[in-house]
Order: sequence, then C-alpha cells, then structure tokens
Amino acid sequence: MKIPSLFRTPQPRKFHFTPRYYDPIKEDIQNRTARIKSELSEKRLKSHRQSIREGFMRREREERRVGMMQWILIIIMLGTIVGWVYFGNVAFYVFLVIFPLYVWLRTRKHFQS
Repeated sequence: MKIPSLFRTPQPRKFHFTPRYYDPIKEDIQNRTARIKSELSEKRLKSHRQSIREGFMRREREERRVGMMQWILIIIMLGTIVGWVYFGNVAFYVFLVIFPLYVWLRTRKHFQS
C-alpha cells in the first residue's frame, strides 16, 4: 500500500527494445515477388493497350461498313423512287421482293459469324 505524499516520486524508467531479425531468405522471396508483380503489371498494361487499340480498329471497320450500308440503302430507295416514276407500281413490287431478301441475307450472315 502506498503512503500518500505531497511530493511526486520518480517512476522507474522503462527500456523498450524491439529486436530486428535479418532473414535473407525472406528478403529474397519478397524481392522476387515484387519483381514478378511488376513484370506482370507491365504485361497487363501492354495487353490492355493492345486491346484498346484493337477495339478502336474494330470500331473503325464497323463504322466503315455501316457507312457503306447507308449508301446502299439510299441508292436502293432512290432507285425505287426513280423506278416508280418510269415504270409505275412495278418498281415498288420489285423493291418489296428484293429488300426483304437482302435483309434476310445480311442477318443470316451476321448470325453465322
């Protein structure tokens, strides 16, 4: 039991020592894993860049194909109107036969690939 006092008594000093251990095997493993992770991240970055480039190229080809399809449809529509002026309703009947056949062939090719 402590006796009450008016003066503060000094506390004993504590010595804290955290030991350090050197493990060369563990350090080697950490260095190797860090090197392998950095190599893998570089490969992923390169493959990611390549996939982005391929995506843009594919998009460009599809846009070119869509642009060509629009021109073909415009030509078919104008041809139908001009045919109606010169030949009458027969041009519409031909359009009603050819256009669904064309759409069916395009969708069939699209679903096969």
